[in-house]
Amino acid sequence: MYQAALVLEGGAMRGQYTAGVLDALMAHHIQFKTVIGVSAGALCGTNYVSNQRGRTNDVNVNYRHEREYISVRRVFRHQDIINLNYLFAPHGENWADFDELAYIQSPMNFIVGATALATGREVYFERPQGQQLVATLKASSAMPFISKPQRTPQGLCLDGGIADSIPYKYAQVAGFDRIVVVRTRPRDYRKKPTSAVLRQGYQRAFGQYETFVKTAIARPDMYNQQAAELTELERQGKVFVLAPQQAVTVKRLENDTRKLAALHNTGYRDTQAQLVALRNYLI
Repeated sequence: MYQAALVLEGGAMRGQYTAGVLDALMAHHIQFKTVIGVSAGALCGTNYVSNQRGRTNDVNVNYRHEREYISVRRVFRHQDIINLNYLFAPHGENWADFDELAYIQSPMNFIVGATALATGREVYFERPQGQQLVATLKASSAMPFISKPQRTPQGLCLDGGIADSIPYKYAQVAGFDRIVVVRTRPRDYRKKPTSAVLRQGYQRAFGQYETFVKTAIARPDMYNQQAAELTELERQGKVFVLAPQQAVTVKRLENDTRKLAALHNTGYRDTQAQLVALRNYLI
């Protein structure tokens, strides 16, 4: 196991790229002292920590059209469009159950990031287990307007990517001098300013949480600053970045399973191609 940190960006179904990266790491028995993920990065990271190679890809490709997993129709039943309970429930002999025992016994520490509604600040949960694991993953992955805020030990929370899209600074503060970052967008991707319509949406939906609204509206600025800082840190050899080389066309709730499978394969191939450089960086 390397005395290094692995940082996993979110991105909903773009997390298929991360799933491919992590499957390649598992294939080569590469482990990290600490894994830090937000949103889809945290969901992928859970299966990485439990050493369940291929599980994320299997679920997203083979079960994407299961209505109990992802369906707009769930809204009419006052349920979240994405049902994360589905990922941890048994579904028969063809389904790979989450290996909670392997997760608990893993030598890797696991950190899940979310955004607190009350403060608009990032909050982190260290090695959650059982129902707390499910609750924190729900919170970290709860996209505004699509999912309900989730109650956690640190209050109501939403998508971890809102306050800390790429949590490499957590690894820096923890003292790691070797940090591997998995992106779900190309290095040169930058977010556009929050539109007036989206600003109004945040203000109407979360008006009682003024600081959260400010954080959400300012997210593009935060994201773009993180992307620029990572470019400089990578140039200095202080971080190792794995990122798509081409624009990612997979949408948040992508339903084309061929595109999902292809993005996973891209992540796997990119990691294979960078394996020697990655090991040299981690030594």
